Amino acid sequence: MLRHASRELFWSNGFTNTSIGDISAATRVGNGSIYAAYGSKFDLFFTVLESYCQTRIDIVSAAMAVGSTADGSIREFFDVIVSDCSNQLDRRGCLMLNSIAEFGGRDDRVIELCRTTTETMERLVAERLADASPNSLEALDAELLASQIILVSQGLIQMSKLQIPREKLAAIADAYCDGLA
Repeated sequence: MLRHASRELFWSNGFTNTSIGDISAATRVGNGSIYAAYGSKFDLFFTVLESYCQTRIDIVSAAMAVGSTADGSIREFFDVIVSDCSNQLDRRGCLMLNSIAEFGGRDDRVIELCRTTTETMERLVAERLADASPNSLEALDAELLASQIILVSQGLIQMSKLQIPREKLAAIADAYCDGLA
């Protein structure tokens, strides 16, 4: 409950604009108890961000397991991203990407976590591409293509924050996938 509510607040308001008092009010957990459990607001945030980043890795992993072809797995991945973005009423984007923007070069731990998460997502996609038939899009450099696929997914997420309609996000994803064929 505490982590979930904290994640929602950090995701909606950012780290800077979320206070321990906000978290306490949302969870009915006293400030002292929060500090006793996590040590600081940043440590709570980082715990939440680690958990969130793992969910992003899990999404990629699940999508890469779908379909009989890498093309199908990539389309599934983009479908999941577009659906997730479109189903957020307030279009908050991605906590990881928002955190990169908020922390920039101010905290190496946040940047390293986000870098490692991105690299893991890229590796999962590259493994799926490398396992596929060498006669289609998979013949391309799997690592480079995987990086590009993750980049496009992150671009779709950022575009969703601009209130771009679901149909346009889906059309962009489809056009990208069609270009790979």
